[in-house]
Amino acid sequence: MITFAAVLGYASASVIAPLVYGANAGDVQAAAIDATVAAQDHARAIGESQARAAEAVLQHNTEAARQVAETNRDLHENAYWNNVAASQNYVAAAQSQAAALNGAAEAYRAAHLAGPAYAAPLAYAGLAHNAYAYGPFGLGLHAW
Repeated sequence: MITFAAVLGYASASVIAPLVYGANAGDVQAAAIDATVAAQDHARAIGESQARAAEAVLQHNTEAARQVAETNRDLHENAYWNNVAASQNYVAAAQSQAAALNGAAEAYRAAHLAGPAYAAPLAYAGLAHNAYAYGPFGLGLHAW
């Protein structure tokens, strides 16, 4: 629409000018050609500026989409590694609890094995290979 208005403006100016000034036919034809060329140049410039604007918008949108994707990737990566660290902490806590329970079981067994003197022969009577697990005061506890 802008192109049409520009062409119409240049063309009408070139057509009316000879009537006002009284120019000859060659001058009128040259003025019409000049007006047409100027209108075409103006329309081409408008089209090129619109193409540059569209390209700038496309580049901006592409960069924005890339930044969003990168941010999402970073968030997901951080969440993954945080979950890995939490899992490792849970495993370490469970191992600590198991070690504490084993220590308590060993202390209990040691206290009972060192206890009464009449039980000492039972602890050594053929059960020396695994006296804690099967002995009379081991109570079936086993240290891992």
